[in-house]
Amino acid sequence: MRPWLLAPAVALCCFAPPAAAQSGGAAAPSGDGGAEHGAPATPPKQKAPARRTSALRATLFSATPTTVQPGGAPIVFTYRIDGAARRVRVRIDVMRVGERAPVARLRLGWKPTRQRRSHEWSLATGVLGEGDYQARLHAIDDAGATLRRSARASGRSAVHVGAALVRVGPGVFPVAGAWTYGGEGAAFGADRGGRAHQGQDLMAAEGTPVLAPCAGFIFWKAYQDAGAGHYLVLRCDDLRDMVFMHLRAEHLPVGKGDAVVAGQQIGEIGNTGRSSAPHLHFEIWPDGWYAKDSQPIDPRPDLDAWAGQADASPPAG
Repeated sequence: MRPWLLAPAVALCCFAPPAAAQSGGAAAPSGDGGAEHGAPATPPKQKAPARRTSALRATLFSATPTTVQPGGAPIVFTYRIDGAARRVRVRIDVMRVGERAPVARLRLGWKPTRQRRSHEWSLATGVLGEGDYQARLHAIDDAGATLRRSARASGRSAVHVGAALVRVGPGVFPVAGAWTYGGEGAAFGADRGGRAHQGQDLMAAEGTPVLAPCAGFIFWKAYQDAGAGHYLVLRCDDLRDMVFMHLRAEHLPVGKGDAVVAGQQIGEIGNTGRSSAPHLHFEIWPDGWYAKDSQPIDPRPDLDAWAGQADASPPAG
């Protein structure tokens, strides 16, 4: 294999249905998924040198395993960047073979040079459609120097992405009782006074059990009076984060760090925080709850699939 240094790449072969890590934050998100929470840290201040530093070189770039499935084992990108700079801002772009526009962009932030490092990417179902892909490594130091190509290191490694068995992962519907999707304002992306609704509301009677859709652990537990009320963040074994807001205070049987299994009761439908009626505000974050460059996705496809897998009440709205 022949190395490149400006934009080393990893080839990805993908067979997945067409469609669409770590999180946290000291403060709770607002009930509308407030953009003020978890704001990314200010990047290191840019210098303005008279000339650029010596060129950066990617002496290692690979992706493993050679066969992965959406929703299965993560792709592990391993890389090493050498050069005079002590740290560089790293990015990995994933694009379809023959095209320039990336279909996924992984911003790894500022990383030290002259070290072998790795980054795990959990390939959520629907992120990549069927076809062949390449992953390309990018880096820039604080003086503007970027990776240079080299004829001695291509930085390419083949990865086969197998077909997903289902469009969304199996799971348990989060409401154990009668429920509806509510009106248009309850949907993901609905306008909430200048900001987009970041989840799907599930209307149900107060006290209705709330279940864990997946196995994992309680990553976060907190309360926000003017927004989310009592809420939990569940980190699933597939590394997705699921958020449950406006829970009833009288029944929160799990604590931060507790392991849970799929179908376990973790709370009850409530009306806490900024809420006008009992309901569950439910979010899914494939790349980590409020992690840098992470965004929530529409949970409706998963909810529809889970409702079809169980005898949940059909949606009325």
